Amino acid sequence: MFEISKTDLAGRIGKIETNHGKIETPAYVPVIHPVKQTIPSKKIKEIGFDLVITNAYITRNNYGEKAVKKGIHKIIDYDRGIMTDSGGYQVLEYGDVPVSPTEMANFEQGIMTDFAIPLDKPTGFGLPIKKAEAYVKHTLKVCKQTIEDSKDNGQIWIGPIQGGEHFDLVAKSTKGLIKMGYKMLALGSPVEFMESYEYKLLAQMIVAAKKQIPHNIPLHLFGAGHPLTIPFAVALGCDTFDSASYMLYAKQNRYITEDGTRDLSDIVVFPCNCEVCAKYTPDELRQLEYTEKINQLAIHNLHAIKLEVDKVKQAIHEGRLWEYVIKKARAHPKLFEMVEVMTQNAEFLRIGTPKFKERAIFLFDKEDQYRPEVQSFHETVRKFKSKKKRLLITKESSTKPGYLSHQFVNLSKKLKDFEDIQICQYNPQLGLIPIEISDIFPAAHHETSRMDFDPKEFTEFEKTWKVFFDNNQFSEIRYDKKDEFLKYFVKLLPKNIKKKSFS
Repeated sequence: MFEISKTDLAGRIGKIETNHGKIETPAYVPVIHPVKQTIPSKKIKEIGFDLVITNAYITRNNYGEKAVKKGIHKIIDYDRGIMTDSGGYQVLEYGDVPVSPTEMANFEQGIMTDFAIPLDKPTGFGLPIKKAEAYVKHTLKVCKQTIEDSKDNGQIWIGPIQGGEHFDLVAKSTKGLIKMGYKMLALGSPVEFMESYEYKLLAQMIVAAKKQIPHNIPLHLFGAGHPLTIPFAVALGCDTFDSASYMLYAKQNRYITEDGTRDLSDIVVFPCNCEVCAKYTPDELRQLEYTEKINQLAIHNLHAIKLEVDKVKQAIHEGRLWEYVIKKARAHPKLFEMVEVMTQNAEFLRIGTPKFKERAIFLFDKEDQYRPEVQSFHETVRKFKSKKKRLLITKESSTKPGYLSHQFVNLSKKLKDFEDIQICQYNPQLGLIPIEISDIFPAAHHETSRMDFDPKEFTEFEKTWKVFFDNNQFSEIRYDKKDEFLKYFVKLLPKNIKKKSFS
């Protein structure tokens, strides 16, 4: 059902097979209102979206048996993949809906949606743990009955994960759904997290679920349609994500940009070349009749979201998703908190990150010491053993690998006992680089900012430093005593190791 072709961090390029064709992931899934939609579904398809989501509960209330006879694809006039929400959002908003989970499941089967979601009980945000636990239990009970009663008709039933900020419940919910046999899962209740700018909690919730999910099961994220959250959602392992943000922002006069949203009244020049921005100036768009203005703004917003998803895909193909996410994180202080979740879960992110890449990586600041490729190199160095008793450490050379540098050649000529000395270069993010392995990725395939870093912030360097000296029997270390960064770590060495100046 889900074929993965490329990975980076926990993000995947893949394809989901449906009754209405293949859906490439990661994919933004625009919300289409089954009754009040003002942007034609054909227009949404034309922009490049192969999967949309609509509300089965609203469809049932407005069309009844007519929807079953015609099918959801004819009801919303869309011939590609369709996902249906069974009314969970209404339950979250109003507390309950006057229809049973079984009735909704039968209706979703009847309208032949491609992706169906059981009528769950969302935990939302801020629910006491006892109540959240009851909601999870209820949802699992409903999901079990739904999947047992489902027909083998090509539909993909999506198991909704609940638990909110109670991450143990999120894990429990995820495990339960997998055990039931769901082939795709969805993380519920993130809208309230995002409305409260609790991006860090959202990231933790995604990770709590993803750590329980087998590699071949795609994960959907409800309500994630802001361009700033999309890169993080993908990097942490979400494959599809839906939202009505394109229209909701338009109704608020908000224009989506690559680093957030702007009020249309504040824009002097459009930073975009989509069909709307190419046709109108900001003044001309502002002067349109209200409904037309909203629709045109919504179309621009769809283009902006599509562009963001495409940029994320390209970053995965290039192996630069980490760099792209870090760049995006600086758009908002609350968003930057998600980086901490990534650094705390570096081992989890290593699973989907190739050990070797075709392109060099960029290292900017202390966060990059937790980058998966860098972590893998640290692991390699921690296993490195030298037969030599003396060690010389220098800053890494601009020429890579280190053994091809003028610096190394000069050392070989300058030192009479060169053959008896273990040579290491160092990089704040990568740590120690034994010259013998200075040609492996990413030691020979990176660019680093030439800044004066604070050694106290490089805890991975310190870990590797300690392990490296524990694993080897050096009696002497030579280094440049003017090197303030290195001097900090030399002070951590036992007194029995001689420290000699070298420049």
